[in-house]
Amino acid sequence: MAERVLVVGGGVSGLLAARRHARAGAVVTLLEAGDGWGGRVSPLTLAGLTLDAGAESFATRTPSVEALARELGLGAELVTPTRAPAWVVTPDRAYPLPTTGWLGIPTRPLLHDVRRIIGWGAAADAALERSRPLGEVRDDATVGGLVRARLGDPVADLLVAPVLQGVYSRPLDDLPLAAIDPTLPQQLRDAGSLLELASRRRRLAPAGASVMGVRGGIWRLTEALAESAREAGVRLVRGTAAESAERIDGAWRVRAGGGTLVADTLVLAVPRPAAQRLVPDLPEPPEERRVALATLVLDAPELDRAPRGTGVLALDGVTRAKALTHATAKWRWVRDAARGRHVVRLSYAIRDPHEDLLAHALPDANRLLGVELPADRVVASALVEWPDASPARVSDARPLPGLELVGVAAGLSGLAAIVGAETPRT
Repeated sequence: MAERVLVVGGGVSGLLAARRHARAGAVVTLLEAGDGWGGRVSPLTLAGLTLDAGAESFATRTPSVEALARELGLGAELVTPTRAPAWVVTPDRAYPLPTTGWLGIPTRPLLHDVRRIIGWGAAADAALERSRPLGEVRDDATVGGLVRARLGDPVADLLVAPVLQGVYSRPLDDLPLAAIDPTLPQQLRDAGSLLELASRRRRLAPAGASVMGVRGGIWRLTEALAESAREAGVRLVRGTAAESAERIDGAWRVRAGGGTLVADTLVLAVPRPAAQRLVPDLPEPPEERRVALATLVLDAPELDRAPRGTGVLALDGVTRAKALTHATAKWRWVRDAARGRHVVRLSYAIRDPHEDLLAHALPDANRLLGVELPADRVVASALVEWPDASPARVSDARPLPGLELVGVAAGLSGLAAIVGAETPRT
């Protein structure tokens, strides 16, 4: 008798896991509580444009996502962003980030584009880091602690923090190096210095852009993946939430849609709090960090020349938004589809669920882009919220018999990590 597998969660990780089990001969059902596939990789329709509701690109530090896109027939649709630096805005200055470096760590601190930000003294001090003994590097060492001790506060606060806090939604001094990549502490020990580690990682990076997208939106990857899973024999069920799960007599019994589904293997591809509500025996998850993306379609010729490049990172509470992406400056396909209008996306950490974040969006965009657009220039706007902005990787992805955690349930963040975790299994 074929193994019965039930997957809860129809994002990329759930679809990949479902397809993997189906290809191995299992009878697979996938439940998605919402009305579409993809989770954070889903479409948003706004002012006649179909845009990305969440992720708009994937990191190319590993080849796994690009290989998946090509397997799904999207190879010819892969695109790279325009080459323009991201900017940083602080209460008293605005500056473009250096174009070289790794995670904001400058590989050559004495270059002009680094010195003009942190100053000669800080640059000279950072440049000497290779000559100083590394000392002990603990596995739980934070990025902030390491960068401040080795390269100084200006490098940490003005170069590294803008890059990483926008990605990981937590303060630099609270971000473990291992949260970026579990192997990084040992890589640092082997390299002997942060500058050497940054240089090695830069050399290992694939040629070309550090991120790629899909013409028409990264959500097309999910659409193609859902079809591939269906072709593999997965039964895809939308609009049905799993309500509870219990293991009885060697099988999982899951209440959903007014009935009970029985499975030999239960795969959870949902945020950690949702996974723990379904299976209370799972460890209590860390405090959930929720984020929101505000998308604005603007009538703004002032932005035609992309005055702040492809995006802006905010520091020191200069705006309620932590970052802005100027999508029509970053992606040619968005610019072409927008037909003279501009699309910007602002990211927010949710502190109060009742706060009207859209009310901040236009003032924040004006401050970050250095313009003064009145409210009547907003053609359309939308706000989308996402849970688990910065999940913590679990120590065991198979914590109970017949239970498998994937994607955010396993503490993975980003397409590169999620697809990469599946690649060795397929």
